[in-house]
Amino acid sequence: MKIRKMKATFGKLKNSELELQDGLNVVCAPNEYGKSTWCAFIKAMLYGIDSSERDKTGYLSAKTRYRPWDGTAPQGSMDLVHEGREITIQRANHGSAAFKSMMAYRTGTADFIKELQPDTVGEALTGVSEHVFERTAYIRRPELRISQTSDLEKRIQSLIFTGDEQTSFTEADEKLRAWQRKLRYNRSGAIPALEKERKAAEDELNAVESISDEISELRSRITRLTAQDESLRADLETHDKIDRRDEARKIIACGEKLRRAEERVNELTEKCTKNGNLMTRQDISDIREVASSVAPLRKVRNDAEKALWQTEKDISDITARKETSPLYPRSEEETIALSKRVSELDAQIKKAKKRRIPKPIPIAIIVIAVALALITSGVLMPFAEYFPAISGAVSFRLWGVLSAAALGILAVFLMLFKPGGGKSEKELSDILSAAGVTSTDKLTNLCAAYCHLLRSEEPATALRDAARAKYDDAARASAEAEEKAVEAVRKFVPDAKSGSDIALLVDETEKALEEKTKAEFELASLRSVYETLKEKFGGEPEVSDEFIQAPLRDREDTLKALARNTESLNEATREFHVAIGEAGTKGDPAVIGGHIDELDERLAALEEKYAALTLADEALSEANTTLTTRFSPLISKKAGEYFERLTDGQYEKLSFDRGFDALARRAGDDIGHSVLSLSEGTADEIYFSLRLSMCELILTGSDPCPIILDDALLNFDDERLKEALDLLSKISEERQVIIFTCHSREADLLEGRDGVNIIRA
Repeated sequence: MKIRKMKATFGKLKNSELELQDGLNVVCAPNEYGKSTWCAFIKAMLYGIDSSERDKTGYLSAKTRYRPWDGTAPQGSMDLVHEGREITIQRANHGSAAFKSMMAYRTGTADFIKELQPDTVGEALTGVSEHVFERTAYIRRPELRISQTSDLEKRIQSLIFTGDEQTSFTEADEKLRAWQRKLRYNRSGAIPALEKERKAAEDELNAVESISDEISELRSRITRLTAQDESLRADLETHDKIDRRDEARKIIACGEKLRRAEERVNELTEKCTKNGNLMTRQDISDIREVASSVAPLRKVRNDAEKALWQTEKDISDITARKETSPLYPRSEEETIALSKRVSELDAQIKKAKKRRIPKPIPIAIIVIAVALALITSGVLMPFAEYFPAISGAVSFRLWGVLSAAALGILAVFLMLFKPGGGKSEKELSDILSAAGVTSTDKLTNLCAAYCHLLRSEEPATALRDAARAKYDDAARASAEAEEKAVEAVRKFVPDAKSGSDIALLVDETEKALEEKTKAEFELASLRSVYETLKEKFGGEPEVSDEFIQAPLRDREDTLKALARNTESLNEATREFHVAIGEAGTKGDPAVIGGHIDELDERLAALEEKYAALTLADEALSEANTTLTTRFSPLISKKAGEYFERLTDGQYEKLSFDRGFDALARRAGDDIGHSVLSLSEGTADEIYFSLRLSMCELILTGSDPCPIILDDALLNFDDERLKEALDLLSKISEERQVIIFTCHSREADLLEGRDGVNIIRA
């Protein structure tokens, strides 16, 4: 079979066309071109799309994945040549079933090919089922590894044995195991059912034989439980007597509490009764309302009293300071006149003192005297020629000394001379001494302070008089309010005289009322409890002095024991009646024994059949081992030849088990290496070789189906890629090969070769 031309509206393809030739075709296109979609289209045209497949998390079904991106329905056609016939296949949706509708006709004509049906066209053209096609000629990454299926197993079996593709070890083994499961599968199947039935019959026989012993035992058990029931009920009666006696004592104690509570209420009632009148909370509220005006007025009186005391204290302070002053008892006018006289005397004294000789004059005289003394003493004699008037005198030295002495005395006199104030200074001194001060300024300040005291005496007196009047008014108002409050409580306390008596009365009575309310509530509660207990007891309580022996168990344990004993007695009675009835319904032991013998015969027959099936399955497994032994070398040899060529002789042998797990042995090594231990590229090359060998051994015939590769050579290095392409070129001489790749190196290596069709996008 060779594909000539394809036209598709499929996935991202929209009316896209692709023409192929015989031999080797290389479609070189970038990512997102649709190479993988063309591969999927080829398989879908041959085998259709599974409409029952559903989308899953992280996975899209084929019908969803290849739905056209423009929202239209998928459709396409494929022109191919098969065994000399040119055929055109067309597919489209059939209702909601994707690619279910198919037509096959001779290319260029309207002649339908009836033997090509939608579900079998792929197998008719390729010679294999879809599962075998996917694991052989349909080579895609990352799906290079091959998994075993029953279809592939049948195909391999036909290759090795008779050519019959209708049987496989897996199917035969499954049928044998299904028959075995019908006979025995864990605890289900015919054999376990018979064993269960036989055990039931055997149990029934044992039950018939033991039922008389059971009835006898149940009679003894019922007798014992009945005696225990009577004993426990007697203990309950004793507990009832003890409880009734305790209830009577409790009622009597409650009555005593009730009596004491009544006495307490009467006592508090008497305490709240004043002058024959029972005070209420309303009375206390009224008294408090009347007395509420007393406290504010009393506070006003106290404040006024404090203010009066303060003014009197201020006047007393002024009088004391005035009387202790040195100027007392002068009047304000006299004090002012004294201050003025002192100021005048001070001014006169200062004016007189200004007549003193200035200090420079005596200093100049002293300087002159010193100069004369120096001249006459001979110090300046050499300069006497410059003083001719003087130097001629006979007594020059004497004259100089006398003159210097006279000038010195004059200078000292002038410096020590102090003109006095005379009478003014004495008068001022007498005034200062009389006032007890030492300076004019102090006396002036003393006069000012004394005058201030005299001036403040009159306002202080006025303030005191006003404070006294205010205090008198406040005292009168406070007394009147207190008298009204006292009048309000004389109904209850005739001899009340003051607000303190009212406060004491109110506080004591209010406390007594609170206690009385609590006592009345407690009395009502106790009375209710007492009446309830008496009603429950059923009359007046009486306490007997009779001694009652208490049971070992308390009431709760006795009730629990009685309940358990009653339940056991009822259960024993029921079992006794059931046993009596069962004894009457049980069959004859001889009949039951015959039934057991029949079951043993049937069970032996089934066991024999099960053993035969087990033997057959073991024989089939041995045959499958033989099959695997013959299959593995055949596939492994061919795949090994391809792999040795790809690796340029680095690996000389490949071997596969029945599940296609591979071992590869390098040249010169004694053992093989698991494919899991090799690089990803080497693993791809192993399964690439395996698929090519499967194609050669299984997909045979005069017109074999094409080999389709979708980026299958992606992990091959350059050298092994060249070997792989040479191998595919060789294979393309016998069958069509189609390579889809996103790299240009395949096209570059194959450029110019005969039989190679390169399509670049």
